[in-house]
Amino acid sequence: GLLERPVLPPALAVPTVTYKLFLSGKSGVGKTALVATLAGTPVPTVHHETLGIEATTVYWPAKLRASGRPLIFQLHFWD
Repeated sequence: GLLERPVLPPALAVPTVTYKLFLSGKSGVGKTALVATLAGTPVPTVHHETLGIEATTVYWPAKLRASGRPLIFQLHFWD
């Protein structure tokens, strides 16, 4: 994943699709580790509970199979 929105010249500008993903579940199952892995940040080696909500934004480029059109997904992870 990309942590920052890629800067593209105006001729190559592609649409951005935004999603907010809320992760919930039992303590210690790996929700924070999953978000860290997708964001390309170091995974915590020691378990500690997340206090409140931790928000992480990831930009993920993709190309649609059907049309071949490129998109950028802006994923807001709420952990």
